[in-house]
Amino acid sequence: MTTATELATIVDLERQPGRCELIDGEIITMSPTGYEHADIEGQIGFLLRGHCQATGQGRVLVGDPGFILDERNVRAPDVAVIDLEQRRQVPVRGFMPFVPRLAVEVVSPGDGWSEVKAKAALWIHHGVRLVWVVDPQTRTVEVHAPGRQTVVLDESDTVDGAEVLPGFTCAVAEFFA
Repeated sequence: MTTATELATIVDLERQPGRCELIDGEIITMSPTGYEHADIEGQIGFLLRGHCQATGQGRVLVGDPGFILDERNVRAPDVAVIDLEQRRQVPVRGFMPFVPRLAVEVVSPGDGWSEVKAKAALWIHHGVRLVWVVDPQTRTVEVHAPGRQTVVLDESDTVDGAEVLPGFTCAVAEFFA
């Protein structure tokens, strides 16, 4: 275990029981999610999986898969899409040594909005091409992409996969169905 002055490592994180992330060298325990969060996460995973299986555009991962951003950060989106080349690089055990093409963050009741925004910016900074921040309370989806202005979609709008998942479109309302 690390002391207050030592930074935790990816190896330290791999030894942790339960759900944790490595954030700036500190191991942070992640609280379990509730029904609403899990239901929305599952629904988005289901919708994306159907598209990816039909088009062969990638694999969909749910349940907080860990991605190594750098030696001090291993983060876990609620839903992720990786491409088929990345799929060949997935280790049997441990965290993925790359970032997903699409990261989906479902806002939990205990999440601070600034924390969620910072995580979306971190994903983009480390090369994720598309981030959706899904807010069950406002029933909206914030769409983040490198070099583009953030767009907020509500239930009357349609979200799409842009160049990351060509051909994927879905009514935002379906995320909350």
